[in-house]
Amino acid sequence: MTDHDRAMLLSVRPRYAESILAGTKRAEIRRQRPGILPGTPVIIYATKPLGAVIGTAIIDRLCEGAPTDLWDEYHQEMGVTREEFGQYLSGISTAYLLLLSGASRLISPLTLDDMRESADFQPPRSYRYVNHSTLRTLVNGHPAGTPLLSLLESRQKG
Repeated sequence: MTDHDRAMLLSVRPRYAESILAGTKRAEIRRQRPGILPGTPVIIYATKPLGAVIGTAIIDRLCEGAPTDLWDEYHQEMGVTREEFGQYLSGISTAYLLLLSGASRLISPLTLDDMRESADFQPPRSYRYVNHSTLRTLVNGHPAGTPLLSLLESRQKG
């Protein structure tokens, strides 16, 4: 799988997924460094109780640093309280932020049940990469297929 043939399937709590799509959360916090490049498409999976792919975004930049430094610089874009940030990153010395842009809501969410109809699919705890072929299998004719597959098709041409 090359960088141009993959998207990041990102599991996010429904509250945060909605904030990303509303444009009030531009920085997604991670405890581990994902191996991504700017321009990587992101497929936003809202975890249970929603359990569905509800939107997309693009990774503008990956930031790495001490949690306090990242908080000082980006807290207005994180969509979390200082307490939530501290609890999530408790015990680690380096944190990562995925700075997102171009968030877009799918007109028709792709539910976990929809994906499981065509594949033995288990949503990631944090994230995983999917290529065009895997994504085509997961969407299996669903209305969300066109916008999701076009994310990777445009990268392959570029």
